[in-house]
Amino acid sequence: MQAISITVLCVACAAALAWVVLTVAVQAWPVVGEVGVGAFLLGSDWMPVDFGGGASFGIANFIAATLLTSAVALAMALFVAIGCALFLSCSASAALRTVLCGAIDLLAGIPSVVYGFVGLEVLVPAFIGAGVPSGNCILAASIVLAVMVLPYMVSTMTESMVGVRDRYLEASLALGVSRWWGVYGVVLPVSLRLIWPSAMMAFARAMGETMAVMMVAGNANLFPTLLGKGETIASLIALEMGTAAAGSTHMHALFAAGFVLLAIVLAVDLACVCLQRALTRRISHTAFAGSWALGRAGGAVVRVWALAATAVVGGAIAFLFGYVFVQGAGCISWEFITQSPSGAVLGSEGGIFPAIAGSAWFTGCALVIAVPLAASVAAWRVLLSRRMWAQNLMGRIMSVAGGAPSIVMGLFAYAVLVRDAGLGRCVLAGGVALALMIIPFIEVRMEKAFREVPGSLLSAAYALGCSKTYVLRTLVLPYCRGELLGAVVLGGLYALGAAAPLIFTGGVAFAPVPTGIDQPAMSLPLHLYLMLAQGTTIPQVYATAFVLMVLVLVCNVLVSGYAYIRKRRWMRS
Repeated sequence: MQAISITVLCVACAAALAWVVLTVAVQAWPVVGEVGVGAFLLGSDWMPVDFGGGASFGIANFIAATLLTSAVALAMALFVAIGCALFLSCSASAALRTVLCGAIDLLAGIPSVVYGFVGLEVLVPAFIGAGVPSGNCILAASIVLAVMVLPYMVSTMTESMVGVRDRYLEASLALGVSRWWGVYGVVLPVSLRLIWPSAMMAFARAMGETMAVMMVAGNANLFPTLLGKGETIASLIALEMGTAAAGSTHMHALFAAGFVLLAIVLAVDLACVCLQRALTRRISHTAFAGSWALGRAGGAVVRVWALAATAVVGGAIAFLFGYVFVQGAGCISWEFITQSPSGAVLGSEGGIFPAIAGSAWFTGCALVIAVPLAASVAAWRVLLSRRMWAQNLMGRIMSVAGGAPSIVMGLFAYAVLVRDAGLGRCVLAGGVALALMIIPFIEVRMEKAFREVPGSLLSAAYALGCSKTYVLRTLVLPYCRGELLGAVVLGGLYALGAAAPLIFTGGVAFAPVPTGIDQPAMSLPLHLYLMLAQGTTIPQVYATAFVLMVLVLVCNVLVSGYAYIRKRRWMRS
């Protein structure tokens, strides 16, 4: 019965994600007849209001800005991520790797609006000083985006390189080869054939980022250049969806833009699958020392590269937290935490208590929906499914959903709940959008935790005649309870820091503390963005960013400590 329930939840999760794609496609379809595919994709004029010359809807510049920003960010992040992954997998001890990976997870938990705010306060003035007129440009947005995708790239690349290390490096050390020469001659060339799918998925995730890019890129419908302004597809939707009339061509064009973005992500995921299969078949089982031009000096070069890349990642973590803490600590007061915002301009007076409470409502609603679905998919893929094709299919669905832009989830919740169901902006609509966004995030981490359960324990349980559901309930869940809680908390932090899906689903400025899921609410990241957009004084913005960063840091430390204690107790028992 339990196995049937888990399978039903898995099917429901897949159906919900398919419903997202279908809903966006249906809402985008009228653009085909009213505008035309060619004019929509290749046109560069975007004028949703008819001032006498006719309305026009061309997204070519937005597509170009999305691709350019993501490609530049990927190029910058790739070099750092490979070097850091080499250090974590081939040089750091297991204990040091655990600590560093936990610190790198902090980057993943930082809300995108905080990245955008720091970019506005640090990068934009630096570009102005370098001669860029406004400071807002594609390159600045790419730098911010590169830091944002680093945690995902480092994590996945480290896992790949640990496998390569276990397979090749110990054998090369037994032959008398030095560690870093073995890393340069064996681990690096083999790993380079395995990490490209991870890099392409990071590229897909970068294309869907909304708030940070929107705050730094300049948001101008121009053909993008590195030092010029630009506007991505996600930024376009976030900026204009709130003003588009229901049922208008403008609204359908925004849905069509979201569908184009989703189609690009699907194409990237398909390319990832094909590339991974091709590269896996071509992996050689011999060292490649003779084909590397640097010879034995390459080991020293790779060592410096790995140490420097790790220092860059550590420096980014220290700078982001240190900058916000130093700037925001002096602006915090008890009244700021406990009072409601007041004044003619949002946030210029009063505090942020309704935003804190609203964020808790949105996050709690999202977790209630997402955790059962994500846990069911993870348990089904690892323990219950008997058919490999079904496991692979669900894995692909989770992969595509993980790369799907959060703004597309917001479009779905807006169309289905806010507009069609007549709920209006409310906690439920925002919670559904956030839940769809974090399901893949939580599922991947839960699946990893399940797979780390020792196979000897599972084999012994099955040999005693225990069913899979009994093993799941009495052995697997207790063993990895700390890691599962960590996955839930990190997913909650991911939802807590999201602003884009809430812009037109549930977030409302000056909303009071909600008393039910049918009411709108404020949220901390959206409150921070609206304060910046309305020109609120910087101290209040710094204080809000400080609160968000403290939540990220405290939750990560508590969860990491709990997981460590649980694992130690299990090993002793």
